[in-house]
Amino acid sequence: MMQRRKRFIKGISLFVVLVICGLLINNWFFKLNTMRLPELKKQAAQYVVQQYNACKNGSKSDFTSVDNIVLEDTEISGPFLGVSKAGPAILNIDLYWTISSHGVLIGTVEQDLGLFAIGSNFGTPKMWIQTRNAGLLQEMHKQKLPCLVWTVAGTNGWPPSYRSDGYLGFYSPADGNFHIEKNDEQVSEIIESHLGEEHLDFMANPERILDLTK
Repeated sequence: MMQRRKRFIKGISLFVVLVICGLLINNWFFKLNTMRLPELKKQAAQYVVQQYNACKNGSKSDFTSVDNIVLEDTEISGPFLGVSKAGPAILNIDLYWTISSHGVLIGTVEQDLGLFAIGSNFGTPKMWIQTRNAGLLQEMHKQKLPCLVWTVAGTNGWPPSYRSDGYLGFYSPADGNFHIEKNDEQVSEIIESHLGEEHLDFMANPERILDLTK
């Protein structure tokens, strides 16, 4: 009886180790499950509408104000990547969808895909809207810079740095003021390997939010 129990525990332990190793290999060497991007984009659009209506009704919302947002003209684009690293391994991946109206950025919807990007395969990820990063992203788009949001696991890196090829951007969560400085970072390879070359432009593939939520 004890031997069978030990064999069962060993078998479960080996299975868990193999699953974790498989997820690590998938995360490090292959792209995200890009087949689900249309579904994740629709979920992000639905979240924008939900938070917009909550703010209009005076309920708790990620938006502080929607007075300058015309939902009928608002588009969602992207996504671009956010990564959390621990040593050489990428542990956590977020997707950022840009919200804009007539080319003017309003902010982003961030989707937390969880450890090893498990959320890119199933379910509805945790989401929230950030508007203070709009000015920084508008300038990066103007300069045709790709974008990768970067944090290091175990550090209090808020707000995170917005990295590009040869540049590093920061914004103030208090007032949205930002600055971009030259840096030796290169992010295009990470974006291409995990998301795809077509997403080097984080404002690509714009769609009207209301078209996605019909």
